[in-house]
Amino acid sequence: MFYDDPSAYKSFLIEELQDLVEVTALDRVINIEMNALLADIKQAVNNKSISHSDETGVARWEKILGVTAPLNSTLKARKEALKARLMTKPPINLVTAKEIIQAYMGLEVDVFVSDFTLTVKYRGQSRVSDLTPLYATLYDIIPANLIIDISYLFLTWDELDSLNITFDSLDAKALTWDQFERGDWVE
Repeated sequence: MFYDDPSAYKSFLIEELQDLVEVTALDRVINIEMNALLADIKQAVNNKSISHSDETGVARWEKILGVTAPLNSTLKARKEALKARLMTKPPINLVTAKEIIQAYMGLEVDVFVSDFTLTVKYRGQSRVSDLTPLYATLYDIIPANLIIDISYLFLTWDELDSLNITFDSLDAKALTWDQFERGDWVE
């Protein structure tokens, strides 16, 4: 880009003026100022993108997005935190919401919307027992007119019947009643 080229004030003047002592003195002063201005322009352009930001740009992005930098974190870690925060900014669609929920819970979930309710159903052992932070995050990113319903998906008798499993093969799995009801053993 233009800001990568060093300043050359003299080169814009006609040859007869380039040899003057006053022009040479002006050239030194103007080039210093122009190089500083070009460096500021380059920094401003790079700081528009989180990936190319320096310390000043990352601090600005943290202020804009409301992210607090962890103690002793590297510039790369701060940039990754900012990128993660941008993922939670609109536009949010069902796929993005599902990715956020799965990343938080650590297991596969089914997500669908009907009657202004974002329903999340999951089966298996969640990595996190307290879902309050997940609710807070979701209410922060989804439209205000939606309600969130997160529920566990227990094994139903219809699902069990559709598996065509005999009682002997079920006994061979040596499941407790709790494991049986959770249904995470179903493949």
